[in-house]
Amino acid sequence: MTSSPAVETPERRGTLRFVALVGGVTIALSAVGGLLWGLLAPSQQLLVFAQDRGATLTGESLHRFDALALFVLVSFALGILVPIGWWLWISQRGPRLFVAVLTGSLIGSVAAMLVGNGVAALRFPRADEPAVGSIVRVAPSIDTPTVLIVQALTASLVILLLAAMNPNDDLQHPDSDPAFDEIDFEVSPPPPSFDSRVPD
Repeated sequence: MTSSPAVETPERRGTLRFVALVGGVTIALSAVGGLLWGLLAPSQQLLVFAQDRGATLTGESLHRFDALALFVLVSFALGILVPIGWWLWISQRGPRLFVAVLTGSLIGSVAAMLVGNGVAALRFPRADEPAVGSIVRVAPSIDTPTVLIVQALTASLVILLLAAMNPNDDLQHPDSDPAFDEIDFEVSPPPPSFDSRVPD
C-alpha cells in the first residue's frame, strides 16, 4: 500500500515564503555585519625568525582578542536590532517569526564569519616567503565556533522579552477590540428613591 504524497496547502506555501523572506533578509544583514567586522578588525604583526615561522610582537597578541570581541559586539547588536525590526511587522508576530529569525541568525552568523574572514584576508594578504627578520601582518580571523551562537541567542531573548511585554494573547497591537467598540452600552436611570422622609 503506497502512501499518498503530502499536499502542499497555500498556508504551508505562505509559511515557507515568509520564513525564506525573513531568514534571507536576516542572513543578508548578518553578512553586512561580517563585512563591517572585516573592515574594522585589527591585524597581528609577526617577526619572521625562520622560514614560515614567526613570533608575535609584544602587545600584538591582544589584537586576537580584540578581533574576537569586536565580532561578538557586532553579533550582539544584530541580535537586538534584527528581531526588533521584524517585530514591527505586527500581523506576522508569532511562532513562525521566531523560527525564521532564529534560523536566519544561526545561518547569518556563519555567513558573517565567512564574509568577515574573506574581507580581512583581502585587507592583509599573506606574504609569500617573507625574509627572515622582517615584520609581516597576519589577517584576523574567527577560529572558534562558540561566537556563532551570540546573535541567535540574543535574538531569542529579545523576542521572548517582546512577547512577554505584549498584553494580548495574539501578540497584536494592544488597542481595544473593535467588536467591543461597536457595542452601545445604554445606561439606565437610577431607580426612584423610597425614602420615607420624602413626601409623595
